[in-house]
Amino acid sequence: MKLRGTLTEQSFRKELQASKKHLFNDVSMRRFLNTLKQTCPAMKTAYTLYWIPEQGEDIITFLVDMDYVVTIELDRYNHTIAPIVSVDPIESLHTGLSKINQIKIVVALDLAKKDLER
Repeated sequence: MKLRGTLTEQSFRKELQASKKHLFNDVSMRRFLNTLKQTCPAMKTAYTLYWIPEQGEDIITFLVDMDYVVTIELDRYNHTIAPIVSVDPIESLHTGLSKINQIKIVVALDLAKKDLER
């Protein structure tokens, strides 16, 4: 899929850039960031693809660099419970996605590519 600069792409770009800033700068995301760094020590950039807030935990899926999709489940109240982490290759994302989610992934990959080039 090729980026064309549509309003949808621009909207995803803003959302993803805000998610990166939130992840790396917000104290409330420190546990997620630390878990990402432990899971992928060579990580240079990450973007939040999906965030599912449950009653007692948060489940967030990140694009890490241009290689991995990392899903982390953290208990919201009990910080002593170890996070549940799954790491998949980026290729695992492309199967069965709706058109809108495919666009989001392509935009995230484009942003990650630009980050890694710097």
